[in-house]
Amino acid sequence: MTVRAADDGAVRTAPGPPPLPGPVRVGPDDPRYGELVRGDNHRFTGTPDHVELVRSTEQAEDALRRALAAGQRVAVRSGGHCPEAFVAGPEVEVVIDLSLMSRVSYDPELNAVAIEAGATVGHVYKELYRNWNVTLPAGVCTAVGVGGHISGGGYGPLSRLHGLVADHLHAVEVVHVDRSGRVRTVIATREPDDPHRELWWAHTGAGGGNFGIVTRFWMRSPGASGTDPAGLLPRPPASLLTAMVNWTWEQCELPAFTRIVRNFMGWHVANSAPGSPSAGLFASLWVRHRSGGGLTMFVQADATEPDAAAGLDAFLAAVDEGVGVTPFVHRRELPWLTASRYMGQGDSGPVMGARIKTKAAYLRDVHTDEQIATLYRWFHREDYFGRESLMMLNGYGGAINAVGPADTASVQRDSVIKAAYSASWGDPEEDETHLTWLRGLYGELYAGTGGVPVPGGPTDGSYINYPDIDLADPDHNRSGVPWHQLYYKDNYATLQAVKAAWDPRDVFHHALSVRLPEDDMTYPTAHIPEHYDFRAIYAGEKDASPVQPWDIGRPQPALVAAHDAGEITGDVLDVGCGLGDNAAFLAGRGHRVTAVDVAEAAVREARRRAEDSGVDVEFAVADATRLTGYDGRFDTVVDSACFHSLSEDERERYLRALRTATRPGGRLHMFCFAQEFEAPFPGPHRHTAASLREMVGGVWNVLSVEAATFASSLGVEDIAALIESEYPDGDVDPARLDGLPLDEHGKATMPVWHVTAERRD
Repeated sequence: MTVRAADDGAVRTAPGPPPLPGPVRVGPDDPRYGELVRGDNHRFTGTPDHVELVRSTEQAEDALRRALAAGQRVAVRSGGHCPEAFVAGPEVEVVIDLSLMSRVSYDPELNAVAIEAGATVGHVYKELYRNWNVTLPAGVCTAVGVGGHISGGGYGPLSRLHGLVADHLHAVEVVHVDRSGRVRTVIATREPDDPHRELWWAHTGAGGGNFGIVTRFWMRSPGASGTDPAGLLPRPPASLLTAMVNWTWEQCELPAFTRIVRNFMGWHVANSAPGSPSAGLFASLWVRHRSGGGLTMFVQADATEPDAAAGLDAFLAAVDEGVGVTPFVHRRELPWLTASRYMGQGDSGPVMGARIKTKAAYLRDVHTDEQIATLYRWFHREDYFGRESLMMLNGYGGAINAVGPADTASVQRDSVIKAAYSASWGDPEEDETHLTWLRGLYGELYAGTGGVPVPGGPTDGSYINYPDIDLADPDHNRSGVPWHQLYYKDNYATLQAVKAAWDPRDVFHHALSVRLPEDDMTYPTAHIPEHYDFRAIYAGEKDASPVQPWDIGRPQPALVAAHDAGEITGDVLDVGCGLGDNAAFLAGRGHRVTAVDVAEAAVREARRRAEDSGVDVEFAVADATRLTGYDGRFDTVVDSACFHSLSEDERERYLRALRTATRPGGRLHMFCFAQEFEAPFPGPHRHTAASLREMVGGVWNVLSVEAATFASSLGVEDIAALIESEYPDGDVDPARLDGLPLDEHGKATMPVWHVTAERRD
């Protein structure tokens, strides 16, 4: 750059921008360490060797190289609003903090607005508005960092009008680690001919911490033209009409509460299609626990629209219809930038020192009266005190739903409400109290689908920017739908392919990160027989594994749990009993047990074990697909890993034989290897929850399909020998077993589906 001096006319060179200072490294002895090793959720405090605050992409590269050279686990922080321990977990050894990277500028080369990943939503709002009078349809919590917000899709009050934040993402800069271990930086754009486009796509909804360090985003709305940044992004309304409506719990008995919730949700069902005339109106209904307040609804609409006031009036009337109580209503008109902070927590973030747990759901329809009564009951609990415990029903749809589910990684594109459920408290001694309350509310609200909002029907999964590790825990997610299906649905396989291409060494991972395809521990199945000859296997003649995985010398823990829960009653048939440990356990608990297996050698050993245990079991050699002579004898049938060993043409005959063997009202408990979850060792054909519902449901009334775990007799060495036996040509590398989780006996466990069904007469 040159300038002409005013005094002598000489041409002098103006100094360029000063070089950036180096990164800031904060270790345990630094007084800033305690502040930087945790985010806004004080439930989690990290213990990394150091936190490195970087100021540029190059510094992020260097920090990552040093960590890799030292063999240290890395996590990346943008704004620090992650509600789970993805960054502040004890396993993280280096935190790369991007908060010093907050510049917002126009990039003429990409003809887009560049935003560094450490910027907060509030800072971006101000920079875009003050420089070019444009904005992004981002959230109301202005202290949130854009690094995670944009990568997870991002939404806010203007999203019904302008779509998700990620819908305006033109390009992303990512520092990643290639297969050889080299640290590299790549810019991926949405241009159809960009060879890196898949990496751009993954950052439109997969969430942070999956593929590398995002250092910059370039934002430009699809279809925007020209080179003036004032025309490249949405223009915000000059001012907003706002309304705050409040109902106290004293006003809201169950009938009034039901009408408010139904009216609010019903309006969104009717007014959230793409192009809806009401897309410019956004509303959020907050329901607080009775110890912390009542119901508050925030509403905003573009004040410059000719019918804005009438539209706001109509919405308020629709929500109020039939409620029968008079709320407090406060209306005002605010400039847009001021109004953008109206519902949020401002730049200060959440309550200082807060301990937080969050859950979420995408909703397509109105809750049933039973679900609304559940909400009322939990928010009225007198044995719980939670001033900051609440549910938010946030308006969704509109322009969001104009985009196809596979066009971006944000797959939920036909919902009308995004629901958030949270608890916030300060005392660590209260952790279990608040976690139990929130988990109980959520689990009962979605009890009809296994305690979680499964895709399909009135719900469509959950939101990765409100991550919830409970969704990966079968104690809380009893749906049979894996966590990644709840977040990503059919986009997950593509995200796994992106992971394999851009983070093949899995440098960036956390409890809910996209897994590498090989992490699924799947095994080739072409060699698996259609029908297993268990007579020959037990006799040691053929197809025998080096170790029989099912011979654990005790009853299956999943069956014990079902019995202890009172699910196994009366006279029991143990079909495909094998070596009889389950049958002996049930007989020892007072049941009259008949146990059958097709293999005479297995029955002989089972009879011996029962005699040694001092219990009486009626054993028999029988074909489980026929069961001649057992009509109407049993109250409960137990199938412990038999069904998945049958051929396709045997399965229906088998299910009918079991039904014939039961009395009216009889129950079937079937445990079958689960296809959706990672398989630690090879075995028979696995089944999906959906296929089991269909197959079993053709004969029985299926009551539930829930995730469970089966114990095995296989340690790591046993599995390696099994792999060598099953795949002699080296199709599977035993090295994949490194880090395999084992149970308290040092053995691998297998995920199974527990199908509970009732006899259909």
